[in-house]
Amino acid sequence: MVEIKFRNEADGQEFQMTHPKAARVLSDIKAWAQLNAFEHVAFWRDPEDEHKLWVQLGDDRLNYWIHDSTFTEGKHETVEMQMDYARGAQRRSAAGYDKFDK
Repeated sequence: MVEIKFRNEADGQEFQMTHPKAARVLSDIKAWAQLNAFEHVAFWRDPEDEHKLWVQLGDDRLNYWIHDSTFTEGKHETVEMQMDYARGAQRRSAAGYDKFDK
């Protein structure tokens, strides 16, 4: 079963993404994570810009973020592509290319 969490970067506290339009997006992320063998997906709210949610796939915190409007505006049609980009960032990091991603 896939676990999706939202956390505040500043204090590590978990928060809920309760926006009504987020349900479909979360469902699509769960399906994507299951298909790609990720049991844990986390989104970390940036302390300097609350609209940035930094992606964590499994144990890997990535140099890739998703705008919170993806959830609050229910942008389910783009979330699979965004998660694929996040997985690409994870692969770049594992290959040592993350140091060039700034």
